[in-house]
Order: sequence, then C-alpha cells, then structure tokens
Amino acid sequence: MLEIFEFEFMRLAFLGGTIIGVLAPTIGIFLVLRRYGLIGDGLGHIAFGGVAFGQLVKADPIWMALGYSAVAAVGIERLRARGRLSGDVAIAIFLSSGLALGLVLARLARRSTDQLWSYLFGSVITLQPSDVIRLALIAAIVLGVIFVVRRELFFITFDEETARASGIRVGFYNLLLVLLAALTIVSAIQIVGLLLISALLVLPVAAAFQLARSFRQALFAAIGCSVLSVYGGLIGSYYLDTQPGPTIVLTALGIFVLASLARGGLARLRGA
Repeated sequence: MLEIFEFEFMRLAFLGGTIIGVLAPTIGIFLVLRRYGLIGDGLGHIAFGGVAFGQLVKADPIWMALGYSAVAAVGIERLRARGRLSGDVAIAIFLSSGLALGLVLARLARRSTDQLWSYLFGSVITLQPSDVIRLALIAAIVLGVIFVVRRELFFITFDEETARASGIRVGFYNLLLVLLAALTIVSAIQIVGLLLISALLVLPVAAAFQLARSFRQALFAAIGCSVLSVYGGLIGSYYLDTQPGPTIVLTALGIFVLASLARGGLARLRGA
C-alpha cells in the first residue's frame, strides 16, 4: 500500500486532505449544533457561480468563488437574523440561484464538462504545491479565528438568548461563523468538490455525536472520523480507480453507519 506515496500527486493529496480533514469538522460542529448543516450545500452551489464567473472573465476561479460565497453568507445570515425568512428558506433561495447562475456563466465561458466536473466533485490529484500552501493559509486563518473566539462561539451555540443578555454580540459571531464556513467550503473545492463538501462538514460530526459525551470529545472524535474518511477515500479511490471526492464521502458515510451501530450495541449492553 505504501507504493501510492511514491507519486507526488498522492503525497500532495494526502497533505491537502489532512488539512481539510481537520478544518471541516472543526467548523462543522458549530454549524451542526446550530442547525446550519445545510449551509454547506448552499454556499457550495453559490461558490460554483463564482467559479464560472472567474472562468468567464479569466480571473482565478477560487478567489472568485470565495467572493461569491462570502457575499452569499452575509445575505443568508442577514435574512435569517432579521426574521424575514427562516434559515433553510434563505439557504434554498441562494442554493438554487447560485447553481443556475453558475451553469449559465459556464455555458457562456464555453467550459467543458470535465472542467465543471472537477469543481463540482473535486479533483484532488491535480493539487499543486501552491494549492496546498493556499489551503494551509486558509486553514490557519479559520482555525486561528475559531481558537480566539471559541468561548463566544460555544456560548451562542448552546444558549443564544443568555449570550445576548450577557452582552455578547450574537449577530456578529453568527456572521463570523458563516463567513468562516464560506472560507472552509471554498478551500475544499479540489478535495471533495463544491457539491460534496457539506458531507465532510456534517457526517464526521454526526458520527462523533453517536459516541461522544462532551463537546470536547465530539470535536476530537469528529476530526478523527474526518481524517480517517479522507485517508480511506483516497486509498480506496486509488485502488478502485474511482473519483476521490465521492469515495471520501462514501467512506465518511460508512464511518457514520458504524458509529451508529456501535452506539446501538453499547446501549443494549448497558441495558442488559
């Protein structure tokens, strides 16, 4: 099995995958607990519009995707916070319009199906050293911000009303959270793709919740499940000749199923 590390593209894939494997569940655990799990889907579809626009105007698609998703994240949170629309409705509006815009712009840019496929479902084997460096910088920013404001995020996640009464700027931290999610989603384009990143934000966290008894345990368990999903998916895709992104997601799904079964087994043992 070690022969796969003889190839530079696989070494870069594992390095980039490790970074995303740590980053996605770290932000994902806050999104899941705040019932924002679908925001990954929404921002992923919207980011595709940015990718297509970047191709149309011959700009860097990744940075254009980041701009699009950041603006959309602000819009979704503003609509939700002002009570004009529920969070899921706001996400659905941006999701459908973002995907439609992306497909129209991609057609105007005359991009091939293969190019669209790589952005939608990932193309981890095309990672370059510069891509990994950019990914590491984005991850360092997101993780650094989360570490600095971890207490506030924890507080508003579990008791938003008390946090607001205590003087915490709940609106600001909610907005910060969705912006960090946008950064995370765009950074994962080449690993699992824009349409699949939501799974890596949610599935490892859901698996961790099956067995963990505290927030700290759940966070570390989610990171472990996420990294294991990435490694298993990359190894599986190499030997099965399948696409890495979907294989990573299916591996994460398998881990969630196993965690659920383990929880059920433990519950029966305790009840016996």
